[in-house]
Amino acid sequence: MKGIGKPIMSEDTENSNPVKQQGDMKHSGKNEASDPESVMLKNGTEQTTITEMLASHNALLEEVKSLIETRLSYDETKEKTIEKLHEELKLYRDNFIFQSQKPIFIDLIMLYDDFMQVLSVLDEKKDMTKEEIAAMRHNLHTIKEGLLEILYRREVELYHKHPDFLDYKLHKTIGTVPTSIESENNQVVKIVKPGFCLNDKTLRPEEVIIKKYLKE
Repeated sequence: MKGIGKPIMSEDTENSNPVKQQGDMKHSGKNEASDPESVMLKNGTEQTTITEMLASHNALLEEVKSLIETRLSYDETKEKTIEKLHEELKLYRDNFIFQSQKPIFIDLIMLYDDFMQVLSVLDEKKDMTKEEIAAMRHNLHTIKEGLLEILYRREVELYHKHPDFLDYKLHKTIGTVPTSIESENNQVVKIVKPGFCLNDKTLRPEEVIIKKYLKE
């Protein structure tokens, strides 16, 4: 009949359409597990955790490696360190002894010089009897030998070597005499005072008079 329009669909009829409901479910009811962003976030977190774990393990391995290397080289390093310390202590000890005792030995050496001067005067004295001179000379020589013994017990000795020519390590020049022979230049003419050494180190150089070559 004319005038009759399209039938009106009720809400119940619309909601009862199974095809539409399935379509709506496909678009509106998304599964979070299949969301690409969620998957990427989860994978990124796991990757960060693995990276941190690997870094931690690498650091631990480096520390273990360092400990092993240190242990392996310990004995060699220890031996070298002990040898070095021993050498340094010996050097320090020897230098300390030399520097601390040097003033004492210098004083004793000066005393030795005084005795030698007195002995020289007595040797030249004429107004004493022979017996007196002999007794005095004997006493002074005894004192001299005793003094040398004191020095010797402390490893201080007179020079054993007496070079014929000037040696700057052993000699101290206190006077010169001219010579016209060039080969005699710096030749030792006279030992005025003897030299003393301590453990092969010069305490007091030998005081000498030498020849000096002068061209004519």
